Order: sequence, then structure tokens, then C-alpha cells
Amino acid sequence: MTKSYYLLPDDENYVSKAELKKEEKELQAFAEQLVNLGKSQKKQLSASDELQAAFLLADKISKKPDALRRHMQFITKQLKDEDLDKLRAEYDRIMSPNLVSDKAMKKLEKLREKLLKNGDEAINEIVALHPTIERQKMRQLVRQAKKEVEKEQPGKNYKELFQYLKTETASS
Repeated sequence: MTKSYYLLPDDENYVSKAELKKEEKELQAFAEQLVNLGKSQKKQLSASDELQAAFLLADKISKKPDALRRHMQFITKQLKDEDLDKLRAEYDRIMSPNLVSDKAMKKLEKLREKLLKNGDEAINEIVALHPTIERQKMRQLVRQAKKEVEKEQPGKNYKELFQYLKTETASS
């Protein structure tokens, strides 16, 4: 196979050396990010066994700069055989776990607003989805939270409704 940079610039598969070097530097930077993860975080990655072993060795030689630099080149080479999109997605998930919890919180807030707006109808839907929820307690919290919202003073029961939804929907 002819290397892509040996092709003429007007060929469709042509990639300049500058572009190849840029891609290589990006891959090296990503390799460094992966090596800097904690041991438990590295285990969460769906990397091959060979790459996982390379991560372990990188941890062992971290105090030896020249050896680590050469080993980082090896890890970069290994990354070329991996599913980079999947690894990047997993890295992003590890680095920003709050993103997931923020989505869950927003979902619970919408659920609380739906309960306050629709009352018994929404309560019945939620109880059907989460059978561990006590219908009577839910009705009481919703009724009291509605009163607080009508007075434009969302307080204790408004927050308690959110916490109750959080604990009960998480457990089922």
C-alpha cells in the first residue's frame, strides 16, 4: 500500500505530512490524558488488554522521563488500533460525571413541576412506573408543595417532594 503522503496533492486519498503530524500530536496528547487518569478510572475504559498493560507500565516508569517519553510513543502507536471515538466518549464521561447527574436532576425537576401542574393524574402515572412510591405520601407532599408555590414561597415541602422523588425513583 502506498502511504497517503506519497500520493500527489490532487489525488483523493492524499494527506499532507503536516496533517499527519497534527493528527499524531493530537493522539499523543490524548494518550497523555489517558495515562494521567487514576488506576480505577483506567480500568473503566474499554481498551484492549495490551493497552491496559501499557497503562500499568506507564505508571511504574512515571519517575523516569526518558523511558516514559518512549513508552508514550508506544502507547500512541497502540491507540491507532483502538476505537478512538469510544475511548474519547468514555474519557469524557469519566472526566465530567456531573453531566449525567445534572440531566437526572433536570428530569426530576420536570417531574416535580408536572406533579404540581397535573396533580392526581401525574401521581397515578408515577406510581405505575415506580410501585415503591407511597401514593398517599406523594399526594400529601404535592398538595402542600402546591400551597407553597401558590403563596410564591416554595419551601420545605417543595424541596421535600424533590428529595422524595429522587430517592424513590433512584431505588426502582
